[in-house]
Amino acid sequence: MPYWMHRHRLPDPQCERPCEMDLHPFVAHFPISLLIVGAICDTIGILGRRDTFLRTGFLLVALGAVAAIVAAVSGDAASEIAERIPGITEDLEQHEDFSTLVALLSVAGVLLRTHLTLKSKFVGAVTRIYLLLIVGVAILTALSGYTGGRIVYEYGAGTKKITSEIEVPDSPE
Repeated sequence: MPYWMHRHRLPDPQCERPCEMDLHPFVAHFPISLLIVGAICDTIGILGRRDTFLRTGFLLVALGAVAAIVAAVSGDAASEIAERIPGITEDLEQHEDFSTLVALLSVAGVLLRTHLTLKSKFVGAVTRIYLLLIVGVAILTALSGYTGGRIVYEYGAGTKKITSEIEVPDSPE
């Protein structure tokens, strides 16, 4: 795993020891907003035949796919700490499953649309099939966000209180 994806120690005047910062909360919200708004733009572009919305939707979904990959990698690093919280395993696995599907399907959607557009085959029924895929990705993204929220609000994952109570081996410097 890249060094920058690991937890980073930051000085905090309220902590006796350096507090750790998890990058996942900072990056996890980008794919949620980009993929959902991208799906909305694609829906307007395809059903309303509005070219500007089609281009905007593609750009947002492409950026969302990249953000989903970064969120998945940072989430994997964050789960190393979260999995130590009692009773969290099932909800954490469900969140990981939704997030992995979002990353894979959004990348597949971008690659598929790029290929079809370059071959001038992104027309007619093909656009509607693609739309079903991207709306499905948006729904999975919302479910991933919901399950991630549950992990934070029900179990306290990533919060300073819970993180300080968990025994964590020092990361290699």
